[in-house]
Amino acid sequence: MISKKTLILLIVTGLFSQLLMAGSEKTGNPERKRSNSEAFTESVYKKFVKLQEMISDEKYKEARAGLVALTSKRLNNFEVANVNQYIGWVDSAEGDYVAAANRFKKAIDSDSLPNQAHFGMMLQMAQMYMAGDKYQKGIDTLKDYYNTVDEIRDSTYALEANAYSQLKQFRKAIVKLKKAISLADKPKEQWHYLLYSLHMELSQFREASKVLETLIQINPNKKDYWKRLSSVYFNLKKDKEALGVLVVADENGLLTNEKDRLHLYRMYAFLDVPYDAGNVLEKGLKGGVIKPTFKRWEDLGKIWYSAAEMDHALFAYNEASKLSTDGKIDFQRAYIYFDREEWPKVKSALTSALEKGGLKDNKIGNAWLLLGMAENEMDNTSAAIKALKNATNYKKTRNSAVQWIEHLEKQAKRARENAERERLLAEEREANTITEQ
Repeated sequence: MISKKTLILLIVTGLFSQLLMAGSEKTGNPERKRSNSEAFTESVYKKFVKLQEMISDEKYKEARAGLVALTSKRLNNFEVANVNQYIGWVDSAEGDYVAAANRFKKAIDSDSLPNQAHFGMMLQMAQMYMAGDKYQKGIDTLKDYYNTVDEIRDSTYALEANAYSQLKQFRKAIVKLKKAISLADKPKEQWHYLLYSLHMELSQFREASKVLETLIQINPNKKDYWKRLSSVYFNLKKDKEALGVLVVADENGLLTNEKDRLHLYRMYAFLDVPYDAGNVLEKGLKGGVIKPTFKRWEDLGKIWYSAAEMDHALFAYNEASKLSTDGKIDFQRAYIYFDREEWPKVKSALTSALEKGGLKDNKIGNAWLLLGMAENEMDNTSAAIKALKNATNYKKTRNSAVQWIEHLEKQAKRARENAERERLLAEEREANTITEQ
C-alpha cells in the first residue's frame, strides 16, 4: 500500500504512471511539439523547490498560499502551467479531485510543458475526474490522451475499463481490460478479478470460469477463488466439476472454517455422495470446527443412514438425542435398533421418545406398536399387550395392534393350556408311578 505522502512525491516527480505497469504499445501518433521552450527562471525555481517540500511534508495550506502568491508575479507560460499543476496536486491531496482535474486542464491547455509532463498531466487529469465520480469526463480525457501520446501503458487501458465499469458499460469495460491484460508483462491478479466481476455482471459464467481458472494459477492459496469457481461451475450445471474444485481446495488445506466445511458437506450430499458427506461432517463435529448443535448431529445421522452406515448413524442420533427437546430422534433410533433386532435398545429409545413427546399421532401409535413388538420379542407378553392396547387408540395402528393383541392372547391361551396339559400329564405320571410301586 502506497502512503499518501509517497503518492504525492511520485506524482510530483512524474513517476506515478510509470509505477503502475511496464507493458505498453506504441500509438504511431506524430511526435508532439510544445508551443514554446520556456523554463523556470532561477528565482521562481527556488520557490518551487520549497513548495514541493511543503507538499511532500503534507503542509498543504502553506503550499497553496505560496502557489497563489506566485500567481501575482510575472510568470512565463511554463511557470503558470507548473503553478496550476502544483495547485492541482494540493487539491488532489485534500480530496477535491474535480478541482484538481480543472487545474491540470489549465496546465495542459497552456501547451508549454515538455512531453513527459504534458502526457502525465493528461493521464492524471483523467484519474482525477474518475476519482471525483466524473467517469465520462475521465474517459473523454483518455481519448484525447490516446490521440496525442506516443505510447499507451497497459495500466491506462485498465483505468479506462474501471471507468466503464463504474458507468455499468460492462461490455466496453471488458474490451479495454482484455487489452490491458494482453499488454501486461505478467498476469495481474487485480485486473483478472475485475474481468471476472464484469463477466459475472453479464451472467457470462463460462467466461467467468476461465478467468477464475487463471486467478487460481496466479494465486492458488486464495480460498475465495476456489469457492467462486465452484459456484460458477454449479451455475453452468457442471456439478462434478463444482465438487471437484472444492475437493482440491480442501486437499490444499484451504477449507478450514465451519462455513467451508458445511459447504463441502452439502455439495457431497447434493451430488449423492453420502459417505464422503458423512466423513466431512463427522470430522468437523468431532474436531470442533463445526459447532455440535442438535441440527448438525441430526444431519449427520440422516446422511449416514442414507449411506447405510448404521453404526455411524446411531452414534450421531445418540448425540442428537442428548440435545433434543422432543422424541423424534429417539423414534428414529428405535427404528434402526428394530432392524438390528436389538430389542432392549428398541425399548429404551421408544420409551425416551414417548416421554419427551412432540410426536404426531401416527408416530405415537407406531411407537406403542413397535414397543409392544419389542416387548414380545423379549418374552414380556403382558407388557407387550399393554403397549399394544395403547396403540389401539390411534387410527393408523389400531387394526395392526388389535391383530397383535389377538395373536398374543391366543398365544398366551395356548401357552396356558399347554402348561395345564403338562401339569395334568405330570400328575398322571406321578400317580402311575405310585401305583406300580
